Amino acid sequence: MQPLSNEAGTPAVASGSRNVSGQVKERAGASIAAECEILPVDHLTPCIARRTIELMTERAFHVTDVTDECLELLASCGVREGSLCVYSSHTTCAVRINEFETCFLEDFRIFMEKLVPPEAYYRHDDFEIRDPATLAGAPEDEPINGHSHIKQMLLGSASETVPIVAGQLGLGRWQRIMFIELDQARPRRIHLQVQGWR
Repeated sequence: MQPLSNEAGTPAVASGSRNVSGQVKERAGASIAAECEILPVDHLTPCIARRTIELMTERAFHVTDVTDECLELLASCGVREGSLCVYSSHTTCAVRINEFETCFLEDFRIFMEKLVPPEAYYRHDDFEIRDPATLAGAPEDEPINGHSHIKQMLLGSASETVPIVAGQLGLGRWQRIMFIELDQARPRRIHLQVQGWR
């Protein structure tokens, strides 16, 4: 595999990174020593593998650790180098990477409930002013969940991407991949996709 080039025979180098000749670039007065490893992939086979997890959440802030399912998908497809994407297609759920620890998760729940209280007024839940075209059905069947949408936007993540290095997920020691329900008990789907080379 050849490095990317800006001009014929000139490797493209991001500002602040070490190029293939080992030179260190300067950025904003700081020297950044980041190794650029060019991996040969001519002897590897491209691969994409997918899996969908279906589950029933139990309540708001029900957190499901899906790391083991991600590891199972990676093991089954044999990808050695690439990336894993974990994606939620729900607007009141989030995918986040952090420590799966009970006290932290309870602290997080309490903080979010104080920040965006469910009992506050949200225009999203006011069916006298809301556009009827945005409703999934009749107003009486629409969930009162303006707070859940705001929490999802604050968390800012419908997906997470993790590098795959030498057949392993590049997670830190305490990092776990978590699917977070921000609304109410519902059937949900989580989409996993591995792409890379094996």
